[in-house]
Amino acid sequence: MSRTTDRSRRPDDEVDEASAVGLRRFLSVLGVFVVAAGFVVLLSPDVGRSLSVQYLVVMGVGVLLIVFAARRWFKRLLSSVDTVRTPPVERRTTVSVPGADFDALLAADAQNAIGRLQVRTTAQDRIRTAAETVLEGDGGAVDEQLAAGSWSDDPDAVALFADEPTSVRDRVSSFVSGTSILQRRVRSAIAALGRLADEDVSWDESTADTEGTEPADPGTHATDRWNGLTAIALTTVGLGVLTSQASLVLVGAALSGLGAYAVAGSSPSTAVRISRELQPADPRPGESVDVTVEVENVGEQLLSDLRVVDGVPADLTIEADSPRHGTALRPGATMEYTYTVAGIRGSHTFEDAFVVSRNLPGTLEAVETVGVEGDQTVTYDVSTVLDLSVPLRKQASMDVGRVLTDTAGSGLEFHSIREYRSSDPLTRIDWSRAARGEDLATLQFREERSATVVVVIDARKEAYVASDDDSPSAVDRSVLAAAQLASALSAADDRVGLAALSPRQCWLAPGAGHTHLARLQDVLATDDAFAPSPPTLPYYRRINLPALRKRLSTDSQLIVFSPLVDDEVLAVVRKLHAAGHPATVISPDATATGTPGRTLARLERDNRLSKLRRADVRVVDWDADESLALALTTAGRRWS
Repeated sequence: MSRTTDRSRRPDDEVDEASAVGLRRFLSVLGVFVVAAGFVVLLSPDVGRSLSVQYLVVMGVGVLLIVFAARRWFKRLLSSVDTVRTPPVERRTTVSVPGADFDALLAADAQNAIGRLQVRTTAQDRIRTAAETVLEGDGGAVDEQLAAGSWSDDPDAVALFADEPTSVRDRVSSFVSGTSILQRRVRSAIAALGRLADEDVSWDESTADTEGTEPADPGTHATDRWNGLTAIALTTVGLGVLTSQASLVLVGAALSGLGAYAVAGSSPSTAVRISRELQPADPRPGESVDVTVEVENVGEQLLSDLRVVDGVPADLTIEADSPRHGTALRPGATMEYTYTVAGIRGSHTFEDAFVVSRNLPGTLEAVETVGVEGDQTVTYDVSTVLDLSVPLRKQASMDVGRVLTDTAGSGLEFHSIREYRSSDPLTRIDWSRAARGEDLATLQFREERSATVVVVIDARKEAYVASDDDSPSAVDRSVLAAAQLASALSAADDRVGLAALSPRQCWLAPGAGHTHLARLQDVLATDDAFAPSPPTLPYYRRINLPALRKRLSTDSQLIVFSPLVDDEVLAVVRKLHAAGHPATVISPDATATGTPGRTLARLERDNRLSKLRRADVRVVDWDADESLALALTTAGRRWS
């Protein structure tokens, strides 16, 4: 049995606590022994006269030793050697999976009426909203179809929106299956909608325990490593006393001495100096980074068992080797080890190293977080050159560019003809019309002007989502795509600006040229608004949206990146679009269908996409396995 437990108390506290408990138990056992001896004397006076006081004392000591030995054996069998918890640097994530909150709510299975009512109301509201897109066009309003039960052949799905009382048969079935009636009905309703939307509803709801463990607090911790030896020693001495075998007593005494030596070991030292080197320090997105950690014993004590865990940022993935290392170091000695990490984008700051040192007997562990010298930050360069065609709206500035407008003038695409004026160049005269004997006329073309585009990235806490814990977040994909779009727009002589929907505000006014593009890419790579980890504060639309509207010029159009996991961005885009800023929403899909909650989240997102299209907002539904160029091309065909 190898179960690891945590000891957050210091050895002195443990000794005091153990002494108090041991004294109470000693007095209890002694009292029981005295009472038992008294009963023996009362029931059989002859036995009492034949037993001497010395014999009773020796027997009592033997019994007490056996009792304490049994206690030690019991404790040793129930728990293994206690050791401190180290940080789980190999698997940390700052993203969530859409629908996980609903799965948790459904799995809670509230035991009281108020809790069940809350779950039922939440489920009904969210399923009703998701059904708007799935059931539209099937005849009748959505509420009418849900109330009438005509939308599904599954009786459990229909029953979620019915007011009929629960039957005895349903209660018995729920008791036998271990699934509550409400849980079964909610799952059935989501599955029915999923089938209507051609989604995969073959769910695997077995989820791994991903709850993180907190590392041990700094300080010195006892391991109870020699509990087994103490139990053997007490058992041997106790049996020797009860059987009057001096050899057993001597063996037990020797074992007790060995245990006392182990417990009396000196406290371990954590006097180390740690440095870190990163190569390269400014990698390209997805490129691997080699991390070299050097550890030196700067104390005067031998570090017989030293373990070091480097502080890997939560958003970096460990690709090779391990940030953990164990070794022994003499005073003044140095060792180093290397591991490899990789990230998607952004600036990542390493944390302090977590150091655990054991003394030679292994009875005490010293824990400390040690500051690391050398390289602390790795920043992924998001600058890129991409041959990308970005479909833009006709709204444009007065500068010459590539956006075709409805204004007649100079250009390449024919617009109309007008009456000839003496100042018109000969190349603009419609000579075909003149050859037919008609009056002279001048050809007009659609003017081509540059666009003013503001790229808006949804970087709220809610937008840090992914289809699973190992995939890039929607914000990661949005930032990289925004860098690609900015490069393409700048190459086409369009003016590009940048904004964030986040409590960590960011604004870069539209501009053009290589210098402006380099600044925009630097903001995407290093600004706190687009940090790899989500913000802790909420985003307040009523406070932040008016400030954004004031900064937008009248000729600005928007390209908004958002996973559309809630209705907040829906309201933002609608307001800006209605205010005269045509919007195109590029939505990286971060949903999945592995559980009822995830399937519901996908259906809700589909409903939001439909609402945007009905509001005349261009939408690019960007799948995770699809390139941005392909997604834009596919969407552009629908718009043309």
